[in-house]
Amino acid sequence: METDSNHGPGGCSSSQRDFRGTEVCGGDRGMSELPFKTKHKLDVHTHTTLSPDTFHKLERFAGTYANFVRVKAHQTKPCCAQMVNGRGEVVRVIEDNAYDAEARLRSCDCDNVTVQVLSPTPMMIPDYVDNGADAAEICKILNDDNLRFIRDFPERFVALGAVPMRFPDLAVKEMERIKSLGMRGIEINSNVNGEDLDSPEFFPVFEAAADLNLCIFLHPWGGFMMPQEDTLKRRMHPERNWRPWLVAMPSETALAFDALLRSGVHERLPQLRVLYAHGGGAFPALLGRLEHGAYCRPDLFAKAADKDAWQVVQECGVYTDTLTHNPWALKMLVDILGSKRIAVGSDFPYPLGEVDPFDCGSLLDPKGNRCPYSTSKKIYPGHMVEHLPSTEAQQEEAWKHFNWLPQANSDGSRSLPLLSYQQKENILFRTGREWLGFESRIETNSRMGWSEVPSKP
Repeated sequence: METDSNHGPGGCSSSQRDFRGTEVCGGDRGMSELPFKTKHKLDVHTHTTLSPDTFHKLERFAGTYANFVRVKAHQTKPCCAQMVNGRGEVVRVIEDNAYDAEARLRSCDCDNVTVQVLSPTPMMIPDYVDNGADAAEICKILNDDNLRFIRDFPERFVALGAVPMRFPDLAVKEMERIKSLGMRGIEINSNVNGEDLDSPEFFPVFEAAADLNLCIFLHPWGGFMMPQEDTLKRRMHPERNWRPWLVAMPSETALAFDALLRSGVHERLPQLRVLYAHGGGAFPALLGRLEHGAYCRPDLFAKAADKDAWQVVQECGVYTDTLTHNPWALKMLVDILGSKRIAVGSDFPYPLGEVDPFDCGSLLDPKGNRCPYSTSKKIYPGHMVEHLPSTEAQQEEAWKHFNWLPQANSDGSRSLPLLSYQQKENILFRTGREWLGFESRIETNSRMGWSEVPSKP
């Protein structure tokens, strides 16, 4: 593993500043105060975009598909770029840590993140493309651009690819190609251009992932986030409390889980490892309802798989990340799934993730404006897992790291949920390693260039 001032753990200078002149890293972000630190931290949920260098090369797709997104260097803001759709509209302003490896590594080093798992930004996956050759070529461009990260820094990045889901034969070919180039899995959206994932046409993709030992990262996009019906469009307008991201996204993930549950994908392919983003969205809280509903109305489930929701979660390859934004929601996940099925995920570099919106790597609107916050969340990938107490004696100290929460529970007590040292180690590193398909510590260390991972302190 590299340990110089640019790339190695702890190599970020306290004087480092972003394009605004704002200090972005003061060292370990308070992590030296932790009662427990794992040697490695693996962030399974991060996103990349295409490099601005690809902007002009992709002009023909922009002229054909209105939803095709390219990345264009920002004309007035250094170290920034604009995500531009086929209509020429700026849909998002990003900083260079969305597409530049060196910039990402500086953030990783600030946050003691050993490895990031890189997935394409979901809006860039071409589910909207109805031409197989174009869809396959766009996926290849996305994947080849992502491969530069693992080619240049194989000890710091793991990459997942995009595949043309509407064309399963082409999707399988691309899966075979990216596996041969070192990718560990694929990212798919919660629906494919409005088609639920329980459609039989998609099963060969899931089957191929299981056969190739590729993991799947399932991320919400489309569907309820972008409804076509007028009433729902009004109810889900982004200016109505950011509902597409805060309400529709977790609902989309729950729908995707239900699709894979009822169609028998998990049951037929128990070895298939699917990680559901954002703490699984709404599905963990709905498990009881999903199970009880099938019990109440068996006539509506005559064609559904045999295993119920609880059995699938317990017996099949169902994983989530930690991105719940709430200690008690995270504890519920641990109680339901167990720490061996939960991995740290930050949604880096976007502001709705486990990053401080004051210094996150993404601006909040197409004009590059930031919103004022009354309280700064000094958080970073893995913050909640690392700072939750493991013993009652650590409760008082732990509260200092959750300044945005009410400083007492509703009954007046000050009791945060406990995570044991073993649970923390699983979530911070071991679960992510296993989800990615590394069969042993020896294989992981050899592939990533890591030293041995410690057990309990």
